Amino acid sequence: MFFSKSIKNNPKAYISLKSKGNPQKISQYNKAYSRIKSLNMLDEIKYREIHGNLNDLDYILHYLYYGVNDSLDTQQVYVSDVFNLEFYKNAYDSENPVIDYVLNGFDNNYCINILDNNYINTLEIHLFDQYFANERKKVEDIVSDSFYITDKRTLIPYIQREEPIEMDRIRVGVFTNDPFENLAPCPYIRLHALFSKLSESERYTFFMYGMDSFVMMDIDNILRSKLFDVVVVQRILPFLDVLREKCEKYGIKLIYETDDDLLGVEKNSPSYEYVTRVSKSITNFIDSADMITVSTPTLASKFDENKTEVIKNYYVDSVFDIKEDIKKDGKLKLGYYGTLTHSKDLFLIKNVILKLKEKYDFDFEVIGGFNASDNVDEDWFKSIELPPNNMDFEEFMPWLSKIVDWDIAVVPLEDSSFNQCKSELKFIELAVLAIPGVYSDMCVYNSIVEDGVNGFLASNEEEWVQKIEKLISDKHLRIKFRNNALNLVLSDYRLEDRVKQWDLILSKLR
Repeated sequence: MFFSKSIKNNPKAYISLKSKGNPQKISQYNKAYSRIKSLNMLDEIKYREIHGNLNDLDYILHYLYYGVNDSLDTQQVYVSDVFNLEFYKNAYDSENPVIDYVLNGFDNNYCINILDNNYINTLEIHLFDQYFANERKKVEDIVSDSFYITDKRTLIPYIQREEPIEMDRIRVGVFTNDPFENLAPCPYIRLHALFSKLSESERYTFFMYGMDSFVMMDIDNILRSKLFDVVVVQRILPFLDVLREKCEKYGIKLIYETDDDLLGVEKNSPSYEYVTRVSKSITNFIDSADMITVSTPTLASKFDENKTEVIKNYYVDSVFDIKEDIKKDGKLKLGYYGTLTHSKDLFLIKNVILKLKEKYDFDFEVIGGFNASDNVDEDWFKSIELPPNNMDFEEFMPWLSKIVDWDIAVVPLEDSSFNQCKSELKFIELAVLAIPGVYSDMCVYNSIVEDGVNGFLASNEEEWVQKIEKLISDKHLRIKFRNNALNLVLSDYRLEDRVKQWDLILSKLR
């Protein structure tokens, strides 16, 4: 069909002719045209660079009838930068994101990218300008009124701002190399539970950044001013040097938080190569840090004593409840749980378990512990399958509490320099789970386990066998151990006490 130049530049006439008078088509195309134009969704110059001579046809009309068939990658070149076509397609199952948005998505408040927080609310302002103006205002409103922020839609625009949002509260940027969604035990216990509780004082605003935020950041454009008063970094980050340099430039106080001796990680560890590559970055950050927080006195001895504070682990009562009593009937069961990196620890007690099985009828259940690549003969233990999302602390601990019905827990730990810096967290958890334990006699546990009072300590196979046997044969002793262990946990391992420590640290550093 031939159209004159005047028709090609008259959207209503062109659409009417192309639609052959179909009222529904005419209405839809006119609506799409006017909204694309008013929102300035297409860059005309870039569109013409791709499509060349449009034969005098208005470029938006050309898009509606021809350009819409371009691949999404091609369309993204000329569609407004803030409109992420792939995101929209996946989020709303749309094959033609631009058309779908202007005909349907705008009216339904659909988001145009993963960080969009309903920033587009009018057809009278260009999409790009409207998005960033509304983002700026909404982020300012949220930050001004919030004390604990985990939403990436606020976190990422904030850290890329050019100027801070002034407030009376202490602004604390917190960074962990774990995803902040489905938090693993380490960041949950060492950061999230503490800071979310401290935020209730309304004296702080915590900005909680996880790995799932990092991948969306323009790292070169973070911290262009003093957006935080204090920055807390846990363990390691992929942009540790950049963050340190920016904090030093703007006078932001630095805290390094760790529950492991990363610089002392052993060669057989899966983390060894990575940690070795980034060890200089870790060292530089530690040297620059105003404060270092660690989980144990042994770990504290690895750092400058003048700026290191021990913040011990504790019972996270919001995640799993205290069991009332020990197991009292059913088949005798021993058990162990841990991450998939503990084969050396478990092999310490293989012979112990085999010797005990010669004399007693019991199951030895193992949750985690071994990796599939370990190729372990399972004739001496029963493997319990880990649940999905087993690194999610909020899911794993209630699951563990429900699944285990052990009479006795065994907690072997290889005596190495790295392991000596680990914490007594397993003792705390077992006390809450109502399971008396036998622990390796090393500094990790002999600082909390009083042998024969709230648990047993064992340093060789003979002691492991003897002490497990005592617990097998004496239910009253199991009750005594559990009760004493729980009393200690409830008096000395309280979240509130750790929160007070952090309150003092942060208020002094400001």
